[in-house]
Amino acid sequence: MLKKLMLVTIFIAILFARGLPAIAEETSAEVEQLKGEVQKLQDRIEGLEKKQTEVEAKGTETEKSEKKSLKDRLKLTGEARFRIMSDTASTDAGFYGDNHPSDDREYRDETSFPLRVRLNLSAEVVPDIVDFYARLTMNKRWGSYDTSATDPFDKPNSFESSIGHDMSPRFEQAYTTIKMSSFNTTWYIGRLPGMDGPPSRQDRSLFPRLFIDSEIDGTLLKWDAPETFLDKADLPWTETRLWGEKSETAPVLKGYKTKVQDKTGIILGYLKYDERKLQNTDSGVDDADAYLAQAQLKVGKDSVIVMDGLYMYNWHMPNSSDYEGIIEDIETPYGLAGLYADTQLLGFQIYGAYYYSYFEIPEHSWEDDGTTYTYEGDDFSGHIWYVGFNTGDMITPNQQLCIEFAKGSDAWINPFNYRGYRRKGTVLYPANNYFYDSDGTNTVVGFYPFNAEVWDIYYSYYYNPKTCFRIGFMAFDYSKHDSEILGSSKYQNNSWPYFEVSVSF
Repeated sequence: MLKKLMLVTIFIAILFARGLPAIAEETSAEVEQLKGEVQKLQDRIEGLEKKQTEVEAKGTETEKSEKKSLKDRLKLTGEARFRIMSDTASTDAGFYGDNHPSDDREYRDETSFPLRVRLNLSAEVVPDIVDFYARLTMNKRWGSYDTSATDPFDKPNSFESSIGHDMSPRFEQAYTTIKMSSFNTTWYIGRLPGMDGPPSRQDRSLFPRLFIDSEIDGTLLKWDAPETFLDKADLPWTETRLWGEKSETAPVLKGYKTKVQDKTGIILGYLKYDERKLQNTDSGVDDADAYLAQAQLKVGKDSVIVMDGLYMYNWHMPNSSDYEGIIEDIETPYGLAGLYADTQLLGFQIYGAYYYSYFEIPEHSWEDDGTTYTYEGDDFSGHIWYVGFNTGDMITPNQQLCIEFAKGSDAWINPFNYRGYRRKGTVLYPANNYFYDSDGTNTVVGFYPFNAEVWDIYYSYYYNPKTCFRIGFMAFDYSKHDSEILGSSKYQNNSWPYFEVSVSF
């Protein structure tokens, strides 16, 4: 019995021994499989943790970027200009119209205090792609008050001005730019930067002053050519200086630095000069659309040549005459073309321009005391030339002298420069037009050419880059018109010395 029990035990042991490797092998495989799955889970956890860390880091960076953009994408600047001036004028007998004035006249404005305040805004809407710009300007003549919303420079003196009815702010600029980097092209839309062109070369200026110097609404495409050696070349006459070394930080060289940054390129534009809104299609009166083109060539980094052209098929010449039969506006084609050049010579900035204009006054009729009069129509061509220089940083880095001279012909009219030479008015004080009416009760305000010689001389001293003191003198000398239908300046000679303080902030 014992022997049998031992044999059974041995047999069971042998069977158990034979099964152990299989069990061990199966357990080992399962363990390895579980270890692999655990490793996968570990790897996945680590990957998720890494992604979470990256997301958190990106979120932190995005938050920092957003905080930075809120601070840096908006830029608000401004300028206040305080001026003191004394204005004198004179007119010889018979200078304009039918024996008007009847005798010699002299006029004087002893002192006046024009104030101009500008606020500038720029914003990066989409960095490096979309930007927005605006400029709000207010002109104020101290001590003047009037409830009518007319020219703030032509008010009676009164210290009721705290009410502020004569302060008429206006948006001189409000436009957006869209950069198309692949094509080196910028698209402008809105109230465009047409004012303060060369030689003043203020921020974002596009056009020479004699071409466009007024608010303009429309759209432009500006293409910059790829840089060539001409854009960076130092021409012999631009590097030579009478004495001293060129200053790199002089406040007086702000305009010069803007010129150096200019590029060769072209501008094509479509502007709305006068929009007629909804009207009867049978009226025959169309909007006054303007088409313009400008080509700019850099000749070395210090020199530029600008060629401009502009055309309007229907210029609405404003007509304020109330005689029967005279249409509200006289429509005429208008063309303008010219050239502007700017370079350095012995350290000075030398610049000049020549422009040509063309328009027609069509045949039209009017009645006066039962009699019908007819103007047979005529075409008029005019021109203006302009030269100037400033001393750059030659005197000292914070002092500069500028002298400019311009001369317009008998029929030079530029409706895109209606603010005139340095924005004082193409004709500062228009006289009545006596072609239609000898007593001067009716005028044709659109027919006033800038047939004048003008000197503009000023000396600037920069106390610091943001504070400038200036003393200057402007003088206008108008000539008598050969054509009776063209209007005239009320004053034959007009001049004023002035002192001003400009503060930028």
